Amino acid sequence: MNTPRNGYILGDYLLKEYNDGISLKPGDGEVDAIIVATPYERVRYFGYLESIQRKLVTEAALNAVVERYKNKLTFVIFTHSPYTVDQEVEQWTKAYGSSKITDEEGKTRQRSYLDQYQEATLEVDGKTYTAKPSVDGPYTDIFSIQGSRPQSRFLGLISYSFDLSDLAANGKISEVGKFSFKDSQGQTTYSETVDLGKYF
Repeated sequence: MNTPRNGYILGDYLLKEYNDGISLKPGDGEVDAIIVATPYERVRYFGYLESIQRKLVTEAALNAVVERYKNKLTFVIFTHSPYTVDQEVEQWTKAYGSSKITDEEGKTRQRSYLDQYQEATLEVDGKTYTAKPSVDGPYTDIFSIQGSRPQSRFLGLISYSFDLSDLAANGKISEVGKFSFKDSQGQTTYSETVDLGKYF
């Protein structure tokens, strides 16, 4: 599952990779990769996080993860901001009087491009499922820009969890679905075909 040098191994859970890490070319989109996170993968990832923090995995914590993702298919989007950190902070401060935002859990964090993501859809066998974005971030890193100086930019994860309980009730899910969403600017639409039978 993980090694001291390689970290968490995605394997077949990687659906699509668009950009190569923190090395960007002018015009590269803000979406870097998409992974398909099944209930098993979410448990797997939880175990990985606990192990690198040297925490003991408790039955209660494990059951909570199982219940949270039961019969759900989650798509995790790895993204980076199209702007520098300074540009974003200035933009949000001008627009809202502050660059901070209070999330649904009452926690205050940095406002960023991640907050601009909208609902995504998953089309399966003629039915369209919708999911709201869940934000993890923003974090900050230094990006290498081809032909330009390195830039400090925000990055983070957007997760979309689709409840497929109605499909799971009929046994093994074997259909092919189409996952679609737009970037934070609402300008670029990403659509990827996913073989559900490969993951369920």
